[in-house]
Amino acid sequence: MLTQVALPLALAMMMLVMGLSLRPAHFVAVAREPKLILLGLALQLFLLPALALMLVMVLSLPATLAIGLIILAACPGGATSNIISHLSGGDASLSVTLTALITLLAPLTLPLWVNTQLQWLNLDQLELYLPWLPTLMPLLLVTVLPLLVGMGLGMVLTARYPQWLERALPWFNRLSGLLFAVLVIAMAVANSERLPQLWSQATLVCLGLCVLAMAATALLSRLLRLSERHTLTLMIEVGIQNAGTAMLISATILQRPDLALVALFYGILMNLPALLLIGRNVLRSSSAVRVPLNGSSL
Repeated sequence: MLTQVALPLALAMMMLVMGLSLRPAHFVAVAREPKLILLGLALQLFLLPALALMLVMVLSLPATLAIGLIILAACPGGATSNIISHLSGGDASLSVTLTALITLLAPLTLPLWVNTQLQWLNLDQLELYLPWLPTLMPLLLVTVLPLLVGMGLGMVLTARYPQWLERALPWFNRLSGLLFAVLVIAMAVANSERLPQLWSQATLVCLGLCVLAMAATALLSRLLRLSERHTLTLMIEVGIQNAGTAMLISATILQRPDLALVALFYGILMNLPALLLIGRNVLRSSSAVRVPLNGSSL
């Protein structure tokens, strides 16, 4: 019920809230900065798989963990990264644009990167075959469809009831943040029997991949002198992968549930840095509300 019903509905609702704050002008602004889009795609397509490969080689990970980590790093970001970018104060339109593009590329890049890295590591004894159509359809259903429906409906409602939604938007954002936190708790409760394994080598490596990806992206963005908002968005897009897609590919397409366990733990642990970023933005917003322009306290 959690993964088949509750999670898709909750993501659709959060995507709707995010769509309420977006306008076509936002996407026009993103299109005027193609370098940001190219940078975001390059980081996801090359940096993230390279970090996964580095962890596998440096730590001499066992075959199951290595393969699961490689599949995870090859998967695109999903709707979750868009929600986190929005709640963290990032550029939601840039996040959505990157998610859409990387999702469209994933049916081609995912099997290519996975097969290539397995050959490099001499792990290609696993018969890994990801046919184009069976890989494409789950990706569309998990990421693109809820994103388009939620955002489209949100933008239509915004255009029709602009004044009311402008007043209600802060409350919708708080509701979205609460819903996100409930999802994290629900995932942990649903997998409570496996929580003791969260401190195993497998899950710590998953958390390491997320943190390393964010840190490397932040360093590169600083070297390129990007704005804080764009840096934050790229950090989230590169560090937060679609664990659901990795689980779907491992357990359904490859028929290897043991590989899906890596993505399951990652899906829980990746929320730790995400919640820190969201909390940081909430604290900043609260401070901005309490301190008016004249500097006096409310």
